[in-house]
Amino acid sequence: MFELKTKHRIYGCHKLKNQGGKCTQWHGHQYEIVLSLRSKELDYKNMIIDTYEVEEIFNDFIKTDHLNLNEFMDCEDPTMEAMSKFFFDEMKDKLPKLYSVTVYETPESFVTYTED
Repeated sequence: MFELKTKHRIYGCHKLKNQGGKCTQWHGHQYEIVLSLRSKELDYKNMIIDTYEVEEIFNDFIKTDHLNLNEFMDCEDPTMEAMSKFFFDEMKDKLPKLYSVTVYETPESFVTYTED
């Protein structure tokens, strides 16, 4: 089994309605999104998928360099957990070999979502 991981940096703001702490106010993060794609077979280029194609699909999905995650996700509590599942669900049709999505909110805090 081959696994390809691509990292993508996005900037976004959010507020968490139900968190009950300081995160109930608007604040921002520099997120790192890691897409993991798996395949037993390689394509005619001897790749799972060309990383340029993954980058293009991801950028087309995001569409901007700064996101209001509450609006983008139509969600009152766009946590790392919610983001990882949302990104997975929204991208899996465009990236059929997508296995997991990891969202880093800080270098020390991250969540991974898989359908397993």
